[in-house]
Amino acid sequence: MERWCCLLLWCASSLAVADPICPEPLRVHLDLHAPSAYLGAQGELQGMDTEQVKLILQQAGCSWRFSTTPMTGARILKSLQQGDIDVMIRATVTLDRQQYGWFSMPYRQELVALFSRRQQMLPVPFSYAAALSQGLTMIGPASGQYDAEFEHYRPLFKAQNLYTPYPDAFVGTELLFATPGRGDLLLADADIFYHQLGTARLEQIQLVAGSLTITPAHLMFSKKTVSESTVTAINRAIRILRSDGRLAKIEQSYRPTQLQAQLTAQASQ
Repeated sequence: MERWCCLLLWCASSLAVADPICPEPLRVHLDLHAPSAYLGAQGELQGMDTEQVKLILQQAGCSWRFSTTPMTGARILKSLQQGDIDVMIRATVTLDRQQYGWFSMPYRQELVALFSRRQQMLPVPFSYAAALSQGLTMIGPASGQYDAEFEHYRPLFKAQNLYTPYPDAFVGTELLFATPGRGDLLLADADIFYHQLGTARLEQIQLVAGSLTITPAHLMFSKKTVSESTVTAINRAIRILRSDGRLAKIEQSYRPTQLQAQLTAQASQ
């Protein structure tokens, strides 16, 4: 009996060795838009999400490979669904995506806001309903999932031919300043928007909604290539790194100053 117990324990141990947390390096797609992810002066990958993902995977005991091939949000999701990539950053949980992807617990805050040029002289706060009733044009993301109110109004703007889609917030920012104008309003990732805006154009913009929309950002994993046990280990790593403040420290170090001030003011209200 003792011999059989030892044999069973040996088998269990062998299985554990043969099935590590991350048997292969995780293929992580990064869309290169500062401050999320970008190339430094020496061509090295830097950025808020770059550093956070590296820290999370290292804490979990995983290795990784970054992919920076330019892709739309829809293409990234398709690649993940097909198993061509393993991990998508800054993902929002939806029922449809849960059919083919696992989601981590939130690892940082994603800030989205509605902006306009000050020359529009719009009252603050200004609603989607008011914009639609006045026939104002919207510059917004071509794909991706955002807050419920925006998702309700996006098809209504499109139906009235008042919507100009952009592939990423970098392009969206420039469309707001284009001549002739491409839209009265812009919904965009605030971190990328302020970074692309720069200090010279800062006084020309207005936060229309009056506040930032704060949503949790998750890592999304392909069910085709990543096991649930791997996701569990990564969640454990995120909990540790959130509790000791290391993830928040990275987030704050890359967040534009004016946006950090707005976030602090909003939290104190």
